[in-house]
Amino acid sequence: MKIESIVDIAKRHIEEWIITGQFLPGEQLKEEEISQRLEISRPPVREALKALEATGLVIRKPRRGVFVPEMTEKDIWEIYTLKSTLYEMAIDLAIPEFTKKEVHRLESLVEKMEACVKEDPFNVLQYQKLHRTFHSIIMDVAGNKRLKTFAENLHNQVSMISYKTLQKREHYLSSLYYHREILRTIKEKDIKNARKIMKEHVLSALDVLRESLSETYEQEKSQTLR
Repeated sequence: MKIESIVDIAKRHIEEWIITGQFLPGEQLKEEEISQRLEISRPPVREALKALEATGLVIRKPRRGVFVPEMTEKDIWEIYTLKSTLYEMAIDLAIPEFTKKEVHRLESLVEKMEACVKEDPFNVLQYQKLHRTFHSIIMDVAGNKRLKTFAENLHNQVSMISYKTLQKREHYLSSLYYHREILRTIKEKDIKNARKIMKEHVLSALDVLRESLSETYEQEKSQTLR
């Protein structure tokens, strides 16, 4: 079992704060404030921020510092359309390589996801971790390291928005449905339908995000007019 270093702990907390909205898009992440909050020295926080920058979860602006990225509708469209292509490619490469052991791992994850959605309140962070592990296994089996790196980087960039949309019951039930179907096609070695379902899964999330952005815009517009 891997023992978490202080850098790992700092990275995990910062990542969680960003995803759950405790740090907002456009907000600067200050080493001193984070180190005080975690009660650790600044160097581990600095290293944690560098690691998160490499994953795309934070951005560094020259001579200004580290910030939580802001996402426009165009950014989200670019990320999800590219992500859908990478995920489709991954499932295509992975299906012929799956072993019974790896299929059992996916079955276990889907069972945990099913249990997760029955919890009240729904544990969004836990579901996101299970979701991420599910797709990470597919990427590993596909055997294309660069594909996995690019896909994870894209996933990190929208994780904070995904967290918000997964709080909607219809979205997380839809997500669970797609994971069941992806698992079924893997077990049946049905590459054609696996590609189709994987692409639908990613692009359906894009539709939900667009709808959520539209709702947010209308709410802000309404408040401005008052």
